[in-house]
Amino acid sequence: MKSINTVLNVVHLLIICFANIQAQNLGTEFNLISSNNDLMGGSLVTFCSDGIEENLAIGMSDYDRNINMSIDTKYRIASISKTITAIAIMQLVEQNLLDIDADISTILGYTVENPYFTSSPITTRMLLSHTSTIIDGPTYNSFLNDTNNTIPTPNLSEILVSGGNYYSISQFNNTLPGTYFNYSNINYIILGTIVEKLTNLRFDIYCKQNISDPLGIDASFNVNDLNNIDQLAVIYRKINNIWTAQVDNYQGVQPLFNNLDNYIPGTNGGLFNPQGGFRCSAQDLAKIFLVLMNEGTYDGVNLLSTSSCSLMLSNAWTYNGSNGNNYYGLFLSWGLGIHRITSTPANDIALPGSQSLYGHSGEAYGLVSNAYFDLDRNFGFIFMNNGIGAGYQTNNNSVFYTVEQDVFNAIENLGNIANCSQTMSLNEMQSPGFNIYPNPCSKLVFINHSKTTPLHVNIYNSAGVLIKAVILESQDNQINIEDLEQGLYFISINNQISKLIKV
Repeated sequence: MKSINTVLNVVHLLIICFANIQAQNLGTEFNLISSNNDLMGGSLVTFCSDGIEENLAIGMSDYDRNINMSIDTKYRIASISKTITAIAIMQLVEQNLLDIDADISTILGYTVENPYFTSSPITTRMLLSHTSTIIDGPTYNSFLNDTNNTIPTPNLSEILVSGGNYYSISQFNNTLPGTYFNYSNINYIILGTIVEKLTNLRFDIYCKQNISDPLGIDASFNVNDLNNIDQLAVIYRKINNIWTAQVDNYQGVQPLFNNLDNYIPGTNGGLFNPQGGFRCSAQDLAKIFLVLMNEGTYDGVNLLSTSSCSLMLSNAWTYNGSNGNNYYGLFLSWGLGIHRITSTPANDIALPGSQSLYGHSGEAYGLVSNAYFDLDRNFGFIFMNNGIGAGYQTNNNSVFYTVEQDVFNAIENLGNIANCSQTMSLNEMQSPGFNIYPNPCSKLVFINHSKTTPLHVNIYNSAGVLIKAVILESQDNQINIEDLEQGLYFISINNQISKLIKV
């Protein structure tokens, strides 16, 4: 008779094989989703903590010039850019150049205060977590337009300080700074300006030198930095049934930015759109999020300390019913530059088998983008597209758009999530920190554990597909598996795995 180690080794190899077979179907499903939602084009990358697993590209990058998507295609990734800006800020904290709890007025050189609470300082931490009370008020769009198109670039103080050309009291919530969440783009324009003030470098140059270049990725807040302008996707909307370019339609010619001449760093970091203007491919964006997933280091490159990553992912704000604008249930918890998905039913559900996810989403000019990872399942994904002909359809399953839900479900059912879990050692699988009995089992399986907090239990079949997800309260220890077919299953609790045989 084979030893238990031999059996486990065989099981381990079978899981990987089955997972890889399943993952091969992800491309077919992605194409079907693209057809059903009339996508112009898109990219989908899945990754484990040790690197990229699946890398898919479909459709067209440039419709007018008949350029197909490739794994090297870059997108203007919209609000996922905020996470890159947050990384830059945390690097300055590590260099002792910035105290995230200090009044930002001391950095910017002019007084920034909520007119309703003039004695309460506004801090960098509040900007990162969207609790600063500074919001995208009635003059924000005109300020942003003039930032990008006028010479000289308006000073950021013009929208933040009373008497400025773009100042409005409606630029602030009537709430105490640090207590109320309101997602805001201008928070990250301020953060970009803070980077410039502290480094005396333009924001785009700092991020290229300290984030993109160390990782060896072709990505930047300045389109002129890209090696090949033809690899930049045009972003489209379908208007009156006609695909219409919205942004980055450069026709193969590098644009010329005249308002960079004589620009003084620290004037207005919004010139480089730290809130949404990062251009990056899906595979290179995965590398940035792998840094966060791996506590600051990926592929031998260290961008952040473990403590900085932990702080970014830790809870800075959680919705309690009245302490912020939760955007219809999408935003229920935030870290520092990180959207914390709580997997609340009918609200911020993404991957059905994940209890929590960390990352960011984006939407601008017709693009929709997602970048999230699950630390418990050791798995992450990037999804981006450059136009949705079917429009922004929704349903009651989640606040995410239907096309996003379609992609999330495809990842859950056909991705290689189980393969990521198998990066754990066999010893972990043999001694998972909990016992299940009887095993084999036909109806009720009991879980012997010592946890006092609720347990999130996931049951996967031998192909790595999630079959059942159960939450056990501290006093509960049994799961009914009568509805499962006979065969081999795996029970995962807190990233620990044990096998189960249903008879």
